[in-house]
Amino acid sequence: MLEEISSSASAVMTGTGREVARQLYQTPEQKTVAVTFPDDEQGRAAEQVIRRVMEFLPQLICERQQETLNKLIDAFLVNVTPRKRLANRLVRAARPPKRQ
Repeated sequence: MLEEISSSASAVMTGTGREVARQLYQTPEQKTVAVTFPDDEQGRAAEQVIRRVMEFLPQLICERQQETLNKLIDAFLVNVTPRKRLANRLVRAARPPKRQ
């Protein structure tokens, strides 16, 4: 049985190789990662972990992007006092996140 849980652009697909291949054929432009397991028990356990990770992936990516942005700001604003940089960072952090 082929199952699919999709968010905006991501999906977790499970099934036999043929079942998943049919679904993948319809989305050839998307980046795909495939993992095979020797038995159903390992496959089910990995599927549960992957599904949980996929729930948090957009948030993790956003947090990493913000961390990178903060590092760039710190690097470019070396002449600005740390207090001003901290105040600017607090103002940015207080803003609601942009929806994509």
